[in-house]
Formats: sequence, C-alpha cells, structure tokens
Amino acid sequence: MPPSKRAKRGAPPAPFELRYFPVMAKGLGPVLVAEYSGLPWLGNEALGFIARGGPPGKNFADLKDKTPFGQLPLLTTVDGDMVAQTTAIINYIGKTAGTEGSGRDYAVSQMLIAEAEDIYALLMRNVPTIVAPLNQGIKGDKAAYDLFWSDKLPPHLENLEKLCEAGHGFDETPGGLYLFSIIHQLCLVMPSLFVAKKGKQAGTLAAWYSKTLCDPRTAKVLDGKSSMGAFKQYFIEEP
Repeated sequence: MPPSKRAKRGAPPAPFELRYFPVMAKGLGPVLVAEYSGLPWLGNEALGFIARGGPPGKNFADLKDKTPFGQLPLLTTVDGDMVAQTTAIINYIGKTAGTEGSGRDYAVSQMLIAEAEDIYALLMRNVPTIVAPLNQGIKGDKAAYDLFWSDKLPPHLENLEKLCEAGHGFDETPGGLYLFSIIHQLCLVMPSLFVAKKGKQAGTLAAWYSKTLCDPRTAKVLDGKSSMGAFKQYFIEEP
C-alpha cells in the first residue's frame, strides 16, 4: 500500500530512504526516479549517511551485513523493509508513485531499464572510472575503449533513436529516467556524443536528453541540492 494510504489522516506521508555511495554510477538513476516521483524521501545528506568513514550506524560497513546482497544502492521502505538492486528500487518507486506507466508506456519503460543495464555493463568493461583505470580487472585496453565509442555503443543509440521517435515511456517513467542517468554519464565522458553533424539536426534521442537535462528536477539532483546531496562523476575519459 502506498505510504500516502498508510499515513494518519491529516499527517504527511512518511518518507522512504535511499542510500548510495557519493558517485553517479548506479545511484543517479534511483535518485532521479525518487525526485520525479512526488513522494517524500530521504537521501544520504538528510540521513547523515556517509558511505565510507562515517560514524557508527551511518556508514556502509555497519549496514552491509543487514542488506539483502551486501551492496548499495539501498531503499528502505516506510515499513522498514530493505529493497536492493537498482532495477528493483526504481520499479518499486514507480509502482508506489504510479509513475511506471501502463500499456505500451510500461512495456517501453521496462525495455529502457534493460537497455540501460546493457549499456552500463559495456561502460564497466570499456571505460575507466575514478577507481579503476583501463587494463585493470575487467577493464579492457585503449583499443577496447576506442572500439566502444566507435562500434559498440552506436548500434545501441541507433535502436534507442528509433524507439524514442514513438515517444512512449521515455519521459518520466522509471525506465526513461534510468536510461537518462546512464546516457548522461556517457555525455560527461564524451560531450560530443549528441553533437549533430554539419548540415543535420539533432535526433529525437538527443532532444529528449536535452529536455530531461534542463528539467528543474534533474538540475536539482545534478547540482547536489536533492536529499541525496552531491554526486561525483564516476566514468572518466581515457587519459
């Protein structure tokens, strides 16, 4: 039952809680979905949660063994239940807030979640982060990095372009916002990603990205003014 229906008459609905590390990665999407949901919620800053090095009870080390999978992001419901895994979290918020869409919108939203996960997996294998350079762990080398931008990513963007032209499920659904969170991280590494070629107009996907980026709710999250606080860029350009 949504929090608003559990609240006492005349009392504001209780907030759910979101916790994550202070980097975009898998945390930006859930925070955007929460901010767009219209539901009350509390993030790291409001909760005094410092993922690493915080005081007892306010850091991930103290929380880890209590979470379903020993990882973040983590949503704690009004009833105290823990919801882990990014896709489950954004779907829970969407279901609770009624922003998940219906019919075709719902189906496209779910497709966008799956596609965003696929692109994120490619990012993790081919693009360096603030903690993992190329040639370390699962990361490829410079050739793999270049191939990602030139060959691996473009087919994904082309398919999204076709889907975006239909207009379903891309705006304020969990899938649309989660996809935006991944595409935004692509654009931070490659600012020219959506720059139109000479003599051509920007595509529908680029227009949707720009529209979402300019939304005050998005700006609030990216500027670190939401309940979550500031996010650091996670994926970086190859040096």
